[in-house]
Amino acid sequence: MSRRAVNASAPALALAIAALLGPACAPARGDAYLAAMAAGERALHAGRYREAAGAFDGAASRALLVKDRDEARLMQARAFERAEAWGEARASYERLLADSPDGPRSERAEFELADLAIEHGDADAGFAMLLAATRRHPSHGLARNALKRLIRREEERAGVGGALAWLRQQAPALRGTELDQDVAYHEALLLEQGGDREGALRALVAAARAHPYPAGSLTDDALFHAAELAAALGRPEEAIGYLREMLAARESALTGSYDRGKFDDAQLEIARLYSEALGDRAAARRELRKLYTDHPASILRDDALWTEAKLWREDGRAKEACATAALIVRELPESRYARCAHAICPSLPAAKSPCADYILRDLDGKKDP
Repeated sequence: MSRRAVNASAPALALAIAALLGPACAPARGDAYLAAMAAGERALHAGRYREAAGAFDGAASRALLVKDRDEARLMQARAFERAEAWGEARASYERLLADSPDGPRSERAEFELADLAIEHGDADAGFAMLLAATRRHPSHGLARNALKRLIRREEERAGVGGALAWLRQQAPALRGTELDQDVAYHEALLLEQGGDREGALRALVAAARAHPYPAGSLTDDALFHAAELAAALGRPEEAIGYLREMLAARESALTGSYDRGKFDDAQLEIARLYSEALGDRAAARRELRKLYTDHPASILRDDALWTEAKLWREDGRAKEACATAALIVRELPESRYARCAHAICPSLPAAKSPCADYILRDLDGKKDP
């Protein structure tokens, strides 16, 4: 074998050895690779995109690890995109896939190729590629947003009914994957858009219960929206039931609990439903106090106490109104409502800073103009 043949096979041999050895005996990444990557990143940040693409190409050829080669090739494609060299960007992604069809960046490359086609080529072909990538890689970080984009595309092409029919066609292929609940959730939203609120409510509840916490990423959204629909349909008790079902999954911890994004909103909505829909102001006050005591990290705690104080005041319970207003001043002094406690309870000292006019108008039952 000639020296030229030996030299030509060396990079491929190094990649093969690196793949076989794995993390237990990882080789050095190589000074030449690191230098080329650094040069590419400097050029990229300076806006010299073609220079960056060339440096990343050099880094890919010098990489000792498959993951490093694929990362360099991905960066090369991105540099070409920044240069608006769409064909060269496409070629870089395609080379990445050809060299490493099952590599650590191959799934990302499939989604990126679909985007290139949608934005700078044949949109119909691009959306077909996006659907194929989503079905092949439903657990990838881009898959959820891809599904939403595909649904919007079908809405634009065939309306809500067409999008719903299309989504139901895709459901079997995505059943049991990380997109299973997303399909059910978006089906419910399409039902609602089409005017079937009862069907949407049933679909939301089914989606939540089929994927309970912690497995379901949309469980809270589904139950919260189901509660909104139930309330809109004139069934506040049912709405409260869905919100309590959502809160029942709340985990306790030594220093409090693991609150999720919609927990405090759900607690506040329970109080609102008791007060406004059911006329049970005592229950509303209890639920508002729960928000303060049970959700220590919530930014709604002062809103809850202020609303509780207002309810006491409206019911002629001055002692309880004063105690609640004083609690705001003592425990939440930075709240905007702390400056307004005197307006609820004249026996409390007036704050140095004035209470906001819109809060005073609301307290007096006046709406903003």
